[in-house]
Amino acid sequence: MAAPFLDVPIHEGERIARRVTVGELPDGSPISLPVVTMRGRRPGPTLYLQAGIHGDEQTGIEICRRALATITPDELRGTLVSIPVANVPSHLTRTRGYLQEERWLIDINRIFPGNPHGLLTERVASILFDSFVRVADVTIDLHSALDGCDIAPFVYIDPDDDEHGTLEIRERVGLAFRTPYVYYKGRNARFGTSDLSRSISAQADLIGKPVISAEMGESRRVSTAFVPLGVEGVRNALRALEMLDGDPPEPVGQRRFTQFSIVHAERGGGLRLDVDLGDEVTTGEEIGEVVDVFGERVETLVAPRDGFILRAMRLGSISTGAEVVWVAA
Repeated sequence: MAAPFLDVPIHEGERIARRVTVGELPDGSPISLPVVTMRGRRPGPTLYLQAGIHGDEQTGIEICRRALATITPDELRGTLVSIPVANVPSHLTRTRGYLQEERWLIDINRIFPGNPHGLLTERVASILFDSFVRVADVTIDLHSALDGCDIAPFVYIDPDDDEHGTLEIRERVGLAFRTPYVYYKGRNARFGTSDLSRSISAQADLIGKPVISAEMGESRRVSTAFVPLGVEGVRNALRALEMLDGDPPEPVGQRRFTQFSIVHAERGGGLRLDVDLGDEVTTGEEIGEVVDVFGERVETLVAPRDGFILRAMRLGSISTGAEVVWVAA
């Protein structure tokens, strides 16, 4: 097992930032993880804050940077550890995974707890899991939508994964984040077409470590409208853990959902949506269209259920089968 926090020192009343080499690129250039440690002058838990395990998810990275800049050791109880860019190889190309991987392309959030003797992405996953998630009391993991999409702000709370009694703290911290939406994801439920059984949160639950995952924003760019929400969410999470003074504000108007349906395009062409994130829709309501290259409508898109728009495709041109919207209920 790698050293806790990659041996970056933790000193009372200090903030320390280091780059730690964890591998090499094909030309021999070092791959270094940026690690920040901060310990308050008063005792408390250890929170690990990470972003950028997918290299195209820029909003979470900016939230992490800005949140760290608002916190000082003098006001902190316990220890805050952070990696603002947790998957440096994929971040270099702003892509979901490392483009030069020998077994192209690996989604790091489908292979936890990783493999310390495997491929580069598997090794990075192992370091994040064993040296940070396993050591910290609580982890916050910041995400954004898939490439080409935008997603409404929400946190995951899995009410079923509670063999180790972590539901109370996951719910307390997750609700304190104060996203407008909260996803109560059932055990082993697929996230769209994704199997999350080897996600960081699912694997952490198996060892009794609570992980709160937050989603918000568009891929490949910083969704600036969501950054203040994310920064305050991190601070509220610290308040919920009593690592910062004050109580987190009571959630107001949070909408909780347990499932969602995906609208797939049956035709390829130009996508024109008439709805945006958070819009309420009813079953059978027209929500957009697909047009051919000449601008003629070839498909009418309709809502499959009552609910609200959780995720929306932002690409103007799509292929048959594209996930154009997610409708949550």
